[in-house]
Amino acid sequence: MITPNPFTPQSGWEPRVFGGRDEELKYFQKILSESAVNRANHIVVLGEWGTGKTSLSKQYKKISQNIGYPASLCPISRINSKSHLKDAISLISEEMLAGFPQAGGDSGLHEKFKKKGSLQPQVQFTKFLLDLWKYIRADLAVVLLDDIQNLDVESGVIDILRSVLSKEEILKNTNYLFVLCSTPKGWEGFIDKHNPVGRFFRKRVYLKSLSRIDTRKIIENSLKNTGVSFSEKVEERVYLDALGHPYETQLLCSHLYDAQIEGQVTADIYDAVFKNALKELGRDYFEALFRRASEREAEVLAILMEKNRPMVIGDVRSVMITEKRAANFPIANVKNFLYRLEEKELIKRNEKGEFEISDPMFLKYLKMFKS
Repeated sequence: MITPNPFTPQSGWEPRVFGGRDEELKYFQKILSESAVNRANHIVVLGEWGTGKTSLSKQYKKISQNIGYPASLCPISRINSKSHLKDAISLISEEMLAGFPQAGGDSGLHEKFKKKGSLQPQVQFTKFLLDLWKYIRADLAVVLLDDIQNLDVESGVIDILRSVLSKEEILKNTNYLFVLCSTPKGWEGFIDKHNPVGRFFRKRVYLKSLSRIDTRKIIENSLKNTGVSFSEKVEERVYLDALGHPYETQLLCSHLYDAQIEGQVTADIYDAVFKNALKELGRDYFEALFRRASEREAEVLAILMEKNRPMVIGDVRSVMITEKRAANFPIANVKNFLYRLEEKELIKRNEKGEFEISDPMFLKYLKMFKS
């Protein structure tokens, strides 16, 4: 009997099988042990879209609670106005209240928190953490702030968090461990604007794509007892196309699972399924990403797509000239267009300073639907 689809390509949903993050889990357990007896080592989890930051945060929460440390997972929605600093602090505080049941019920902490609304945000948050700690009967409390790139860099929210957690009264009377999750680009903004933030949140966890072995393990473990199997060729093609990107792997496998015939998914149906998966990725993410590019930037992006190799600024200029694409193109501005594409996260620079399409599946989407 075929069971319901075990793959979960929905943002924020936990995968049925969590894997490939053994090092990240061991590191967090080490941080927990150290923070419970010494000063908390606040950490930052960095990963591009769909790399599993939220799923990892949920694992961190489970690990903390299994040991006996209360943990609160706080999703951060977009607040992009400088005038909303108090709103951002209130959002974080409210999410923490919801996540720590010890502070609920008849504690009166909700009412006390609202009465402090007239205070400056830094003072308000300091008093809130001190009041909340009175209801937490543990050596350590873990606060996981997810998607902090949604906070406006200009608002200074993360700098206030750093300042409050550095206060002597907080260090002496509480023991909170904060875990901040962000995209790398989002985190760079906080560091650029508020330099001490980078020095305070020094511990980093970088989420990379899954290895070939881990990808295949996750696929095979997800398929256990479902009545469906993927051929070895299908599993290999999933890895080669998604290159271990967790969300894209889940989405592609979900489409393949739905295309099974008598419980079998074979290579002969792969191309058609892959195209449908790319369409869905385009609808959900890639099309909006592509629309960030201006008309001129899209011309530069097209060169990177067609050549399908890392290129320096001079390479792009050379193509413009030798292939006679420069008739109405401001060649002198190629550098600026590349930098803007990087800023908009359509392309990235490798360790050699060369530019390339940011995501292999995005490259395939461009080739299939935009060339």
